[in-house]
Amino acid sequence: MKNIKIAIVQALVILAVAVVAGLTFNALSPKGINPFKRPAHVPVSSDSTQVRDGGIRIIDLEETRAVVESGARVIDARRKEDFEEGHIPGAMLLDYYDMGTYKDQVLPSLSSDRLIMVYCSEVSCDDSELLAKELYSLGFTSLVVFKGGFAEWSAAGLPVERGAP
Repeated sequence: MKNIKIAIVQALVILAVAVVAGLTFNALSPKGINPFKRPAHVPVSSDSTQVRDGGIRIIDLEETRAVVESGARVIDARRKEDFEEGHIPGAMLLDYYDMGTYKDQVLPSLSSDRLIMVYCSEVSCDDSELLAKELYSLGFTSLVVFKGGFAEWSAAGLPVERGAP
């Protein structure tokens, strides 16, 4: 019985040391995350009238084509591997889960008064909306999200670029 108590205490000490080490590494890492950060509350709507009051608007494939053709900034929220396999022409990679790697390249090229469209892989992917909310919290308020994502774009036979960001 005494050995079990000692083993449990040792396990708890090891666990505590591991948690402290992990939190310290995360805090010191340039790619660390804030575990206490709450997502920005940003209105999201498919109704264009609500966007005038601030927020993010969901757009369909037809409007996405017009946005891409207009020269608006297009942001791909997917992983690098997915981006390299194919992306909407002119898109810039800003992986939501690895923003630290790309934000120094992408954010300076964005303008708060220029439309930014964000997309990810498909309708069930929330990364585009999460990234748009993050961009909104950084001051980029002219945002639209293409929920159909790359899957709908490519299924429609629209142009696709391949290669590294």
